[in-house]
This record gives sequence, C-alpha cells and structure tokens, in this order.
Amino acid sequence: MDDAVSLFFLKKRIPALQETIIQKDSIQIVHSASLFSPNRKTFEYFDTPGIGIMWFFSSLVESGFDISDNVVYSILKEILTFQQDDGGFTLNWKPFCSTACITGQLVYSLLESGYQGKEVEKGIAWILAHQRDDGGWLHCPIGSVGDSLNYLLFKRTGGGIRLEHTDVPSCAVATVMCARALMKTGNQISNDTLHRAIAYMFRDDAIFKETGCRCRISYNHELLGYPFYLDYDSIDAIQFSLYLGNGSETFRIRLFNQCIKKQFEDGSFPLEHRRRGCMHQFLQLPVKLKSKDKLTTVRVISMLVNTGNAVIK
Repeated sequence: MDDAVSLFFLKKRIPALQETIIQKDSIQIVHSASLFSPNRKTFEYFDTPGIGIMWFFSSLVESGFDISDNVVYSILKEILTFQQDDGGFTLNWKPFCSTACITGQLVYSLLESGYQGKEVEKGIAWILAHQRDDGGWLHCPIGSVGDSLNYLLFKRTGGGIRLEHTDVPSCAVATVMCARALMKTGNQISNDTLHRAIAYMFRDDAIFKETGCRCRISYNHELLGYPFYLDYDSIDAIQFSLYLGNGSETFRIRLFNQCIKKQFEDGSFPLEHRRRGCMHQFLQLPVKLKSKDKLTTVRVISMLVNTGNAVIK
C-alpha cells in the first residue's frame, strides 16, 4: 500500500490494524479536493454520479475524509439544503420530492462522515416510515418509460410515487441503500426492520436480477469493485446475507465461492467494474479491468474477517 487512501482502507477494514498509526497524506488531500469544482453545473446536476456534489461528498467520505476536514464540512452544508421537510433527500426533480435510494445513500454518507446533527435522525425516520410490506423500498418518481422521458427532457416529476402503496415489487437498489444506512446506525433501530429489508433482497433471487430498479438502472451484482454511490456488488451481498443467518446460506455459498475463485496466485483480487459508483472513478486510479486491485483485495479480506474466516465448502 503506497498511497494514503489505500492505507486508510487497510486500517479501517481490518480490525487487527486499528492500533497502527496511519496519517492522511496532505498531498493526497490536496489532490482529492482539487477534483471538485464548485461550478454551476455541479449544483444544477447535484445528484449526478461523477458530476454533482452528492457524488463528490460520498466519495470524499469513502476515501477517508470526515467533517473535521474543511472541504467536507463546507460541502455537507450544501448537501443538507436538499433535505426535504419530511426528512428525505431529493433527486433533481421538479418539484423536489424525497426518494428512497438517495436518502439511504446520503444518510449513510452523513453517518460515515461523523456528522450527528438532527438531519440524520430525520433521514433515518424517513427511511423507517417508508419501508414497505415486502421489506424493501420503492419511493421513486419513475414508474414508466414515459416518466423517464419526462425527467430527461423536462426534469419533471413522474407518477411513480403512486406505486408506493401498490403490489409492485420494491426496488433492489433503493433497498440496498436504505439497508446500508440502517446497518450504519448500529443498534439504534429494530433488528427486525433490517432483517426484513435484507430478506427482501434475497427473496426470489431479487438481488441477482439485472432490472431491480424502477429507474431502469441495470447492475451485475456478481462483479467485484469498490462501489460507494448507488452501487453494490457480491461482497456487499455476502455482508448483507450474514444478517439472515442460515436463511440465506445457499446464496451466501454461491457468492462466496464465486468470489474466492477469482483470486490470483499472489493472493490479490481483480477489479471487475468501474460503473457510475466505483471508487476508482473518483480517485482516477490507473487500473485496468480484470487486473490486480488493492482496494478490492482489502474488501475481500475484510469480508473474510467479518465472516469469522469461515471456510464454506
């Protein structure tokens, strides 16, 4: 590990290294901060991966920054202006309306940054209030292709939120984001709430379906990478499955074996995707797909530690 962010991940993810003193590299901080340009486009497309301040805030937090860093605190204050009166956070719609995916993501990032203001409590309350009967979350303005076109052409709110109280299945992506936020709260919420959320993701193989999002976002959850913004992969799925115990053993074995088989002879693991929420996009790391990757390797080690180093046959 020869860079500040990789060292940060190593210390954060591996409990045995918690006592090791690893300082953030000032050069890395300056470089990371320079990637953000507070221009008009950044605020007009505030929710857009790779462009908006929501994406930038989450990426800074994931790479080791917190509210003690001026750049994070200044952006955080702007992020909070997008929180709605009901406690949820909005996507770039007209009129603004709370959505489950972005609320889950930002509540998680706020907690990860160390922020403990009343806005976090309001966000958690919104998440809890919008969990559906199937255990997942759906709350999204998009309900059809027409709604998608309305958004792309006119930034207008669609009719998808009307599906909230129907038997339309929840959104896998929104559910992952909200579950992440609830996991981050620790013991502040009912374990049954989180159990129901994760159970939804594994019910009927929902977590592996390519079209598990009302916004028509397609994912391949079985890939490996370092996602952080509206994205997840098989390592995340293994972590989620631990909450279900034996109830998800079949899925956990499938994911675990698939993941372990990708290990190179020297012990490292490959980076397999650089989608909209992949950490490498923000850090601008010169890593090719399918090549040996430090961050992904650290995530796999962390996963092994958290599963008790269990050997799954």
